[in-house]
Amino acid sequence: MKLKFLTWNISFAYGPGSDGVKQEGVPPYVQMPTSHFESGLKTISTFIKDLHIDVAFFQEVDFNSRRSHYINQLDYIARTSGLDYRLPIVSWDREYVPYPGLNPKNQFGKVVSGGGVVSRFPLHHIQNDFLPKPRENSFLYNFFYLHRYLQIFKVVLPKGEINCANLHLEAFSQENRDLHLIRLQDRLIDYDLSLAGGDFNGPATLNEDPAKKWDLNFSPLPSFPQQNAALDAWITKKKRVTIEKISTLDTGIISDHLPVMIEVDIS
Repeated sequence: MKLKFLTWNISFAYGPGSDGVKQEGVPPYVQMPTSHFESGLKTISTFIKDLHIDVAFFQEVDFNSRRSHYINQLDYIARTSGLDYRLPIVSWDREYVPYPGLNPKNQFGKVVSGGGVVSRFPLHHIQNDFLPKPRENSFLYNFFYLHRYLQIFKVVLPKGEINCANLHLEAFSQENRDLHLIRLQDRLIDYDLSLAGGDFNGPATLNEDPAKKWDLNFSPLPSFPQQNAALDAWITKKKRVTIEKISTLDTGIISDHLPVMIEVDIS
C-alpha cells in the first residue's frame, strides 16, 4: 500500500521568530492578529489537500493559547484539510508564560500547546511519552519550559495497521537531546514502530542495534532555513516500509520549519 506521510513543525502558524530567540534577519517577536494565524492554517490545509497527504505529523501546535488567539489549530487543520481523524498531545500547559521580553503585550501569556496527528485513516492512541527537561536549567525555568515528547499511536489501514511515533526532541541542551535519542531508540524496539517522524532539533544517528532494523533519513534539503540546517527526519522499519521518495517542501514563511514528506510502500 502506497502512502504519503508529512512531518511539519508549524511554529503555531506564526512563522520565523516564533520562539522569540534573536536571529539575524528575523524580526523580533510581536503579538500577531487572529487573521495572521487563520491565513497560515488555511495555507497548511491547502498544502495537505493538494499533496494528497494521508497522515500528517505536527509539532508546535496551539490548542488554547493567548498568543494564537485561542484557536484549536489541530481541529482547524483537520476540518479544513479533509483528514478527519486526529490525535492531539498537550506538552505545554501554563496559565502564563512570561516570555519573550519584558513587555507583557508581547509575552505568550496562557499557553496550551504541543503536537498532533491528522489522518485519512483511524488513529488509536498508544502512549504519550513526555521526555525529561534539561537538568542544567533552574527549577523556575523548567517550570515554564515545555515538555518534549514521543507521541506513539497506531494507524489503522484498510488492510493491517502500523505503529508510529510523532516526535519533538530537545533543541537547546545537547546532553538532554542525547537522553531523548536514547529513549526514542528504546521505543522503536518496545513498540516495534514502523514509522517515526518529527523535529529532531539537530543531527542524529542510530546506535548499532536499532540501525540493523531501522533507517534514519533527514530532510534532503535544509528544513530550518534560518540556520541552513536539516532538523526534521523520518525513521522507517526495514523490510516493512519501502521509501520511494523524501522531499523537503518549499512552503514559504508559514513556519520557521519546512515540511518533509515521505512517500512509502507499506508491506
